[in-house]
Amino acid sequence: AKLVADPAVKAIVITGAGNFFCGGAEISEFAQLLGPGPDAYKQRHASQGFHDVMDVIDGAPKTVVAAINGLALGGGLEVALACHYRVISPKASVGFPEVQLGLLPGGEGTQRIPRVAPLEVALPMLLTGAPQKADKAKKAGIVDAVASGDVVEEAVKLALSKPPAPISKRPVPNATRFKAYGGALDGVAAQAVAKAKGMIAPEAIIECVRAACSGMSFQEGLQVEGREFTKLLFSVQSAALRHLFFAERMSSKVPGLKAAPAPIKKVGI
Repeated sequence: AKLVADPAVKAIVITGAGNFFCGGAEISEFAQLLGPGPDAYKQRHASQGFHDVMDVIDGAPKTVVAAINGLALGGGLEVALACHYRVISPKASVGFPEVQLGLLPGGEGTQRIPRVAPLEVALPMLLTGAPQKADKAKKAGIVDAVASGDVVEEAVKLALSKPPAPISKRPVPNATRFKAYGGALDGVAAQAVAKAKGMIAPEAIIECVRAACSGMSFQEGLQVEGREFTKLLFSVQSAALRHLFFAERMSSKVPGLKAAPAPIKKVGI
C-alpha cells in the first residue's frame, strides 16, 4: 500500500532473498487457521486471508512484476501469479506441492493457473505437485520471460515498460475450456482416483479447475476454491499428511544420525 501511494514509485518488483523466491505458507502456522474450528468459516473461508493478500497485488494501479530468482512453490507461485508479469531465473522452478499435504493452492492458484497455462500443464502441476523448470514454465505461459542476465534488473525494465495486466481480468482461454468440457477433466479425474485411491484433495482440485473453466467469474471461482480449501484443511487426510511431513522433518534431526559407525570386529552366523 505504501509503494502504491508513493508518487516517486513508478512500478513494483517483488523478489526473494538470496537464491529463493518464496516457499509459500509456513505449514506450522496452519494451526492458527484450525484453532477457531470449522464453524468459524461459514461466512468467511479459511483461505480468505490469502485471497486478500493476492488481491492487493493483483489490483495495484502500478505495474507489479515478480522477479523469480529461485524456487517459487505453493503460495510463492501464487504471489508470482498475482503479479502482472513474471521474469524467472534460468535456474529457478515453480510448482504447487500442496496436494502432497492433502490440500490445494488456497491463494487463488486454482483460478489463476488455468488462465495462463494449458490444461495439460496446469492439471499435472496441481495434482502431482511436480515443479516446472524455467524453460518449460515460459513455454507454458506461466512466466513471461526467462532472464538472460540479472533477473531483478530485467524485471525492473519490464515493469517500467508495461501497463498493469492482472491475470484476474483474463478469461480462461477457449481452448482450455473446450478441453475441460470435452472430457479432459473427467479423464484426469478418473486417473487421479486410480493413482491416489481414497484421497480427496485431487477431486477438490479438479472441482476448482472445473469452476474456472465453467464460465464463472474470477470471484465466483474463488468462492469454490475457498470452500474446497476449508474442507481439506479440516479433513483427517490432510491432518495425517501434515503430521507425516513434520515427523519426517524431525526424524532428520535425531542425534547421532551422522555419527561414524563403530568398526566391525566380529561377524557371526
